[in-house]
Amino acid sequence: MTDTQQPQPVKRSRMSGEERRKLILHCAKRVFARSTYVEASTGELARESGITEPMLYKHFGSKKGLFLAVLREFSSQFLELYQKRLAEREEKDILDALEHVVLDFRETISVDPETQRVLFQSVLESSDPEISQGVSKNNLTIYQMIHDLVGRAQAAGYIDEALNLDAVAWGYMSMILANQYALMLNLSNRAAPLQEEISRVWLRGLRAREG
Repeated sequence: MTDTQQPQPVKRSRMSGEERRKLILHCAKRVFARSTYVEASTGELARESGITEPMLYKHFGSKKGLFLAVLREFSSQFLELYQKRLAEREEKDILDALEHVVLDFRETISVDPETQRVLFQSVLESSDPEISQGVSKNNLTIYQMIHDLVGRAQAAGYIDEALNLDAVAWGYMSMILANQYALMLNLSNRAAPLQEEISRVWLRGLRAREG
C-alpha cells in the first residue's frame, strides 16, 4: 500500500512594510473618494485595507496623515501622466499640444477619477493649512506645466507675442478647473462634447497673426 502524498498548503509571503503601506493608500483613496474626509472614519479606513486601527496609526499617525499621504502619492502620479501626455504631443506638434491641453487633462482624469475626487475633497478641507498647501501645490504644478508650454509656443512664434503668458495659462486653468467641477457634479457627459470646440476657439484667439 503506497502512501498518497498530501498536497502541502501554499505559504503566503508576508507583505513588506512598503507593500502594506501602498495597499493602505490605495484602499484609503477609494474610501475618501466615495465619501468625504469628515465622514471617513479610521475604522472604515482600516477595514477597507484589512488591517487594525493601531496598524493604520503606526503607518500614518492619524487620519489626516493618511489623507495627506494619499494626496501626495496619487496627485504625483496624476501629474506625471499628464506631463507625459503634454510632452508627447508637443514633440510631434506644439499647436496640437496647445489644442489638447484641456482634453488631455480630461483624459488623464478618466484613468483615475478617484484621485480627482480626493483632490476635490481637499478643496473642501482647505481651511486646514496642510491640506490647503497640498491641493495648491498640485494646481500650481499644473499651471506651471501649461505656462511653460505656452511660453515655448510664444517663443517659437505660434502665439501672439503681445499676449500675457500668465493670463493665457490661467485661462487654460479655468477650463481645467471647470472640468474638475463637472466631474464632481456628474456633468461631464454634457460638457465633454463641447470641450473640443471650446479648445479650438481658445487656440484661435491665441494664434499669432500672419502678415
